[in-house]
Amino acid sequence: MFNRTRKWLEKKQFKYEEIDEIKYPTKATIIDIHDFLIESFIKEGEVAHRGILSDAPLTLDGIKFYQEVKDNKTDDVILKGAHIFNLFLQAGHPFVDGNKRTGFITLWLFLALNGFTLKVSSFRYKTHLKKINKWAMRTDTDNAPEIVDWIKQNVV
Repeated sequence: MFNRTRKWLEKKQFKYEEIDEIKYPTKATIIDIHDFLIESFIKEGEVAHRGILSDAPLTLDGIKFYQEVKDNKTDDVILKGAHIFNLFLQAGHPFVDGNKRTGFITLWLFLALNGFTLKVSSFRYKTHLKKINKWAMRTDTDNAPEIVDWIKQNVV
């Protein structure tokens, strides 16, 4: 998944919005990511839906404008990245299918747009996937603090 998606990301010219020196992927960019993932990684015999349940979260407005600003840009970007990823994992899924994958790649792109590289090797993919699935199952808990720690451990 990583190599094919990385190559696709490198070829695309994604649009973003910049607010207070932080770059956010646009709603159209997130939908493009979702559509690519659904088309590319559906297994034979599986059914996946490209539909959008709610496009309001895809603007990321709540994260852009209402999150507490941290003392430095690095902490601010990591916290906002955690909230972006959590948006796709929690009960308010924007898409019918592919929310975890789309959230992960959106986080990856968000961090890259802001000068960070998320280093998650395919070797440790199952370990990461267990954490991501745990966060996705806990809809009554704020996963952001755990996701912040996870990002800090896996970002350069």
